[in-house]
Amino acid sequence: MQEHETFAVKARTILPLADERPARGSQLFARLKGIDNAVLLIHAGKVVALGKARDVSLPNDCPLTDLGPVCVIPGTINAHCHLDLSYLESKTCWGQGFTPWLQSLIPLLPRGQVEQKTLEDAVRRACQGLADCGTAHLGNIAGSADHLLALTDQQAEKEGLGISHFCECFGFTESEMAADNPWPPFVRRDLQEQPNLATHSALAGHALYSTSAHKLVQAKKFCRKHSRIFSIHLAESPEETEMLTQGRGRLFEIFRQSVLPTNWLAPGKRPLAYACALDLMDAETLAVHGVQLDRQEAQVMAALGASLCLCPRSNHHLNVGAIEVKTLIAENLLLCLGTDGLTSNTDLDVCQEAVFLHEQQGIPGEALIRMLTVNAARALKLGKYVGRLVPGSPGRFCILPQSLRF
Repeated sequence: MQEHETFAVKARTILPLADERPARGSQLFARLKGIDNAVLLIHAGKVVALGKARDVSLPNDCPLTDLGPVCVIPGTINAHCHLDLSYLESKTCWGQGFTPWLQSLIPLLPRGQVEQKTLEDAVRRACQGLADCGTAHLGNIAGSADHLLALTDQQAEKEGLGISHFCECFGFTESEMAADNPWPPFVRRDLQEQPNLATHSALAGHALYSTSAHKLVQAKKFCRKHSRIFSIHLAESPEETEMLTQGRGRLFEIFRQSVLPTNWLAPGKRPLAYACALDLMDAETLAVHGVQLDRQEAQVMAALGASLCLCPRSNHHLNVGAIEVKTLIAENLLLCLGTDGLTSNTDLDVCQEAVFLHEQQGIPGEALIRMLTVNAARALKLGKYVGRLVPGSPGRFCILPQSLRF
């Protein structure tokens, strides 16, 4: 239906979220206002009109598709997605914990060892899948191999997807982060050849255990200076907490062999406390996973205004623990959802993260819809149009899974 320059769809109910703002705490559960027997008119990839069928005037010869008895919401926002690693679908170890998964992943990373065509084909399939499931925008974790930044950007544009790139700083080699060119090595060439990519790219930290404090602090300073969101994996596994607090464990042994300098010392702090000590956490920070956060830490994050992206199916598949989402909601954290990537998930449909949380923890549909749309738009700093269906919004929409309807 989106092959046409102008087209319209009709549905039993459309939830435009036009007046919604990012929601925390009990605000997440407020009733959402819908339009019954509604028509959505799209022209040149943008929403033109939305309302009851009797009130929307369609241009002559405009194709109208009746979607039937469904509920339509704005195109979803996948706030955390590793597109670069899509070629590793079904190739990593699941169910045995974080460290076995990481051990299966590291030998397969594309450090010049994987054919470029293999990487490119996987990214294309991933972007097509994201578009097919109603994604409007994604937060892409970049920096795994040369030229993938430009490729993912090009392919996302081809599929009508908005994209924010988080270029991850990794390791402890300080010379890699030059003052005049702080970008990670694998994205530098793309950014030099296509400077426009920098307008929707940001420096990011991989994790507190894998990236030097200097690199993390400099990346956060860059984001503050350029008004960008800073993203970091945080409190993802018990092994991370053990490594940072005690300087030992299976994760420590892996990184000691290849990444950590010989003089590395554990900070002796839990992940969030260490991140706060480095001044990484504020209202422009998107932490990802947070499985090991406790109630007090959730309070601290909420007070700082930081956002948290939940990737519950990925956490489940890797057996790293299940976060109690109602506790996070009670502490007024701003929550959104991501799929992580095909190294730890079966697909990139972020709606299925919402379905999982609804089925496993009883999170109501209203809360999850907000996490998929307006909350994620705030977490990625996308402005007033993404995450809503109003004139001027991206012409992307998603059919809400049956189990989330209310």
